[in-house]
Amino acid sequence: MKQLSLRPLSWTEERRNGLIAFLLGFGSLLLVLLPILIADGGYYIYYGDYNSQQIPFYQLANDAVRTGSFGWNWYTDLGANFIGSYSFYLLGSPFFWLSVLLPRSWVVFAMPFLLCLKHGVAALTAYAYIRRFVRNPKAAMIGGMLYAFSGFQLFN
Repeated sequence: MKQLSLRPLSWTEERRNGLIAFLLGFGSLLLVLLPILIADGGYYIYYGDYNSQQIPFYQLANDAVRTGSFGWNWYTDLGANFIGSYSFYLLGSPFFWLSVLLPRSWVVFAMPFLLCLKHGVAALTAYAYIRRFVRNPKAAMIGGMLYAFSGFQLFN
């Protein structure tokens, strides 16, 4: 049986574990979504806010950023301030800004991969946080995966 060492991991070992946490979070969701993406020709749609809000918000915000229309937006409800309405959902997210780098026609197809990227980052950051409080890096890895794939993360 392997003994648990109280020796702290080296910086290289911690970085390797962080990379593994990221790849597990990213790869696990990609593995789950890949059959759906293949069957539906690259589209990923599920019932909930993703279908009714996230996809249209990404498209509208991408168009607004590309055209520089940051003022009043008539396509949101009965009209709303674009920055005030979308800063919470998208404008503060680095994942949204990655989608702006892509051609407009690719945005809907890139969203599942951005979702995988979000889960990878969630697993990595949860691993890094939990690692501060536990001795065993595997326990932190499990905690990171549990956070990345919690019901809150998957639905919101």
